[in-house]
Amino acid sequence: MKTIIKWLGRLVAAVVVVLVCIAAYIFIASERALERRYDVPLKAFTAPSDAASIQEGRRQAILHGCTSCHGSQLDGLVILDEPRIARIRTPNLTPIVPLYTDAELERLVRRGVKRDGVGLWVMPVSGHMTDGDLEALIAYLRTVPQRPGEPGKIEARSLARLGIVMGQMKSSARLDAEIESPQLDRNDPISFGRYLVKSACTECHGSNLEGSEFIHAPSLMVTAAYQQEDFVRLMRTGIGLGNRELGKMTEMGRFRFSAFTDAEIESLRLYLQEFVRRGGAALP
Repeated sequence: MKTIIKWLGRLVAAVVVVLVCIAAYIFIASERALERRYDVPLKAFTAPSDAASIQEGRRQAILHGCTSCHGSQLDGLVILDEPRIARIRTPNLTPIVPLYTDAELERLVRRGVKRDGVGLWVMPVSGHMTDGDLEALIAYLRTVPQRPGEPGKIEARSLARLGIVMGQMKSSARLDAEIESPQLDRNDPISFGRYLVKSACTECHGSNLEGSEFIHAPSLMVTAAYQQEDFVRLMRTGIGLGNRELGKMTEMGRFRFSAFTDAEIESLRLYLQEFVRRGGAALP
């Protein structure tokens, strides 16, 4: 009996050692991924400073979710606090923007790489963003007054670190390298609609608009049920069919998507209509 207890004790100790080693590996590997640097060269880029560009840049900041994630004053928000996943506070952008050149801001927004080369996490990359929209956005960001606020911080917890190691969670810089950015033709409503979908929809509904169970975002095949008037109402107010409030979508409609112009909403509708016509199997 003593021998059995002795061997059981050794087995338990061995299992504990293995688990500790696995946990240590996951922590170290995920920490390396979080701090990984990317060699992405800067490109020549200069933002304007005229009033019209600044005004349009404010609209772009709303449409691309800058104010949704960083707050209306861009001084940072806690956007996630899940015990086993992560606590994420977005940074206060107001003291950061003056430290960056226009070229560094272009790389940050489009490629997900900070000025020290470290890749961003969580922030959706906007590699598809046109020069004109990005120039206007940067012009606006440079006018926002500096405000006090806590620095951004990602406290990755067990499930997030496991997801990083398993490749299920990737940095913005890695995602940028994997995402194709088709050329934009503003005169083609489908092409323009694709651009707007990538700017506003894919971060919640997925790169193929298939939806996300994690944040309860449906496949955008659901737009098949929306007539033109219903779709416009959804985008302007966030209210769905049957006068239903739709959680995050209602919030987005009221505080973000309402900044779309009528022409932009129509291009979105036409693009999603074509997406539905193809059965959701392929993006137009």
